[in-house]
Amino acid sequence: MTYTPTSEGAHGRDEELQWARVVARDDPARGVALIFIQKLCTAFHEFEPAWRAGALNLTALEHYRTQRAARARRVLQLLEANNLGTLDGVDQLRMMVASIEAAGSLELLAALAEPVHDLNHRLTDALERG
Repeated sequence: MTYTPTSEGAHGRDEELQWARVVARDDPARGVALIFIQKLCTAFHEFEPAWRAGALNLTALEHYRTQRAARARRVLQLLEANNLGTLDGVDQLRMMVASIEAAGSLELLAALAEPVHDLNHRLTDALERG
């Protein structure tokens, strides 16, 4: 059976096809890792436009920062627990956790959306290659 992507743009279609290849492998740890990596990316891709639109409580930095850092640490924990801690991008993920925890404003936290997205691609590529 083949997977038919539903994203309209080329980037989205390529991502969907890559996800399908990773999930279709007989390696549950990689499939679950992919899901957790996507959840981290989604958390930032939903946060950043909400911040830009002024829809966030500006006094809740600690909440947003703690929530996103916990999600990033969870990805790291899952990778390490499943012998995936040496994948390309894991060291960058460790640095990303520190960057999230150090973000001193909602603007700085929102600015991590694209670096997290880039890291998502790096880790997903490594999951597919491995």
